[in-house]
Amino acid sequence: MTVLVLGGTGFIGAPLVRALRARGDDVVSVSRDGGGPGGVACDRTDVPALTALARARGVDTVIDLLAYTRADTLPLIEGFGGQVERYVLASSLDVYRNYEGLHRKASPIPILQPLDEDAPLRTTRHPYRAEPRRAAGDADAWLDDYDKIPLEDALRRADLRHTILRLPMVYGPGDRQQRFRWAISPMLKGRPRLTIDPGWAAWRTTYGFVGDVTDALAHAAGHAGAVDRTFNLGEAEPPDHREWVKRFARTVGWSGLVETRPAPQDSPIATLDLGYPLVADTRAFRATCGWREPTALTERLERTVAEQRVRETVSS
Repeated sequence: MTVLVLGGTGFIGAPLVRALRARGDDVVSVSRDGGGPGGVACDRTDVPALTALARARGVDTVIDLLAYTRADTLPLIEGFGGQVERYVLASSLDVYRNYEGLHRKASPIPILQPLDEDAPLRTTRHPYRAEPRRAAGDADAWLDDYDKIPLEDALRRADLRHTILRLPMVYGPGDRQQRFRWAISPMLKGRPRLTIDPGWAAWRTTYGFVGDVTDALAHAAGHAGAVDRTFNLGEAEPPDHREWVKRFARTVGWSGLVETRPAPQDSPIATLDLGYPLVADTRAFRATCGWREPTALTERLERTVAEQRVRETVSS
């Protein structure tokens, strides 16, 4: 299989390229700057160049990790129509209706059970749009038009075999958002107490270790059972944040006190309605594609802590 990866040098892209090559696939890694030896420099908006590259290299599968807006994705879906055997779209769990409740964009009845692929989707669009909208020159201006739902819809309507994978919150080495810094950093600094908001402590969402998520992406791209299907990815039985704290405490060897206190009003946590869990049901992908995480939990935790330790050292 020859796979063209759009976004092949990023947090998810780089390990995905390695996972595909480990499976024996020929990989064409595309990014704006090429990313070094073997990479190809090309902007995703240059559809003629990308389709010509795909023809020249005999690409049969495209994995799009950077599909964010209609403007940057619909021309690609149209351009690759009839040319490649499959288009794999990296979507997100933010398509679900609970997400708009979580971010107070609407007030739907919370769905408390794990969300399967047929769970209700958001009724609102553009979950990260600012009011007023960001200035044209703002580096985050693209967030005003971000929305995975219309991209999923467009791909399903296209004359193109596809796989849509709704990614969880991805953590691990290379995570620029440092999703677990709030828990790990105080432990690494030897703080005697870790204070967390009670709602945040009890909140549950689906995370996915980067090595496991990229293995699932690579697995799905070549699996016949994933054709024209939509799947949730992520860890099978996500715990609440209180349990994540315990896990990291054991990994770090921290024995401090965990206390709960409401987050300050200006905290990002205070903007969320934590009565809306964001737990995905990932059984369909596991059953259909015969997949399970290749990385043991202890390794996931150790590598995440090691990454945070490096970041703490660099920033000190």
